[in-house]
Amino acid sequence: MTAPGIRWSREWLSIRKGAISIMVGRPRKIGKRERNGRIQRTYENPRAQIAAQPHRMVVPARLREMQEAESEFGRLMLNGWITPAQFEAGKEYARLAARYRAAILAPNPNPSAIDLGAAGFGKGAGMADDTARAIKHVYDAAFESCGPVRLQKAIAHHVIHDRKIADFDTRRLLKLGLDKLVTHFGIDPALRISSSRQ
Repeated sequence: MTAPGIRWSREWLSIRKGAISIMVGRPRKIGKRERNGRIQRTYENPRAQIAAQPHRMVVPARLREMQEAESEFGRLMLNGWITPAQFEAGKEYARLAARYRAAILAPNPNPSAIDLGAAGFGKGAGMADDTARAIKHVYDAAFESCGPVRLQKAIAHHVIHDRKIADFDTRRLLKLGLDKLVTHFGIDPALRISSSRQ
């Protein structure tokens, strides 16, 4: 099917060894071609593409390529609003919460689809009762170390659910809760981002 107003015709061109037949119509784009006939695409640096993503623009330019810039919680650390030790404590707490959810087969807080086959089970398929109890005990100890309910909610909203911080009071509560987790997990409060990653 041709577009309206374009007429194709067959033309013969003479060359040194004879004549060839070509179709004449819409002009062909000029440029170097790939093996499949498409015009060769220009190379784009994948790191530059990553650093140019809109959600990474709030992070200093030298830190935009870091993996932590992908999450809201990681951007808090890269912008200096929480310390690397607090970030590590939050990551450890999120890992514990994920293990706890898996032990009791709780639904994923960010599901990509509903698994109807997993409904109605009390603990992980094939997980021993002792293992599930041990996971629950470790999680409960970390949860209680966060402090009062306001700090526990702040940690749940911003560490596990990765929500944005709306005000300075919430940031203060999050930092207090994360400091308690740093102490609970025994993380060195002087932890810094390694210079090889910057």
